[in-house]
Amino acid sequence: MIKLMKTKQKKITAVCILTMLFIIIFTFPAAAKNNIALECKIDSFCGESSQEKSASMLVDNDPNYDTKWEASDGTKHPGEPHWIILDFGADKMIDSIRLVKASQGAKDFGRTEFDASGFRFEISSDKKNWAIIDEVTNDGDRDIHEAYFIHAYGRYLKLTVTNPEHDEDSNDNQAVRLYDLKVFEKVFEVEKEYAEDSEETFDTEVPSDSMSTITAAPQTSDLNSMLTLVLWIIELAISTITISRIFSNPRSRSV
Repeated sequence: MIKLMKTKQKKITAVCILTMLFIIIFTFPAAAKNNIALECKIDSFCGESSQEKSASMLVDNDPNYDTKWEASDGTKHPGEPHWIILDFGADKMIDSIRLVKASQGAKDFGRTEFDASGFRFEISSDKKNWAIIDEVTNDGDRDIHEAYFIHAYGRYLKLTVTNPEHDEDSNDNQAVRLYDLKVFEKVFEVEKEYAEDSEETFDTEVPSDSMSTITAAPQTSDLNSMLTLVLWIIELAISTITISRIFSNPRSRSV
């Protein structure tokens, strides 16, 4: 009876350890993400668009992708790239971005020929000095574009669409069709909690030169996936070792 109770206690302990490891790995990264595009102001944009397809539709966080920013060059800006500038109101440390293209949207679903294949993201603190943090020249095969950054800091984020449609060499008279843009901020939980207690605001230090809005190249989504996989492998190894020690016979270890 005593042996059975000890075995039950070991199983409960093992389950608790596994649960805690999963909470640490999956909950912590999620808590460090905040879509600041929802709170931003559309500073300006290029191209003609109707009210129901306005630039604000790009950042409305529509989960069904029913709304989109659609604009054509028209007569005002013939042959020029489409662009949009988001204003976050203050300098932010950007963790990652997620851009949903036309073929994932409700009104253009499956239309890969409408997917933008050339675009770039730039960041700035003063709207004068811009630093490129992500640039794509041939991305026609992916309907959702994601990019992750080591150190991207600024108040303004500019998206320039250099090739609005897939497999097209010219920007003339092409319409840009983009359904959703999320911009995730890096949130440092320890500093955030301390700031709330002391009612102080923490500013992230950056170099003082005019082009210091970014200090490192962006990571790719493949690298992010690799880091996640490494975390899973580490968790599995720790869990295996811990559980094997719990269920192992103390006498057999002492021999």
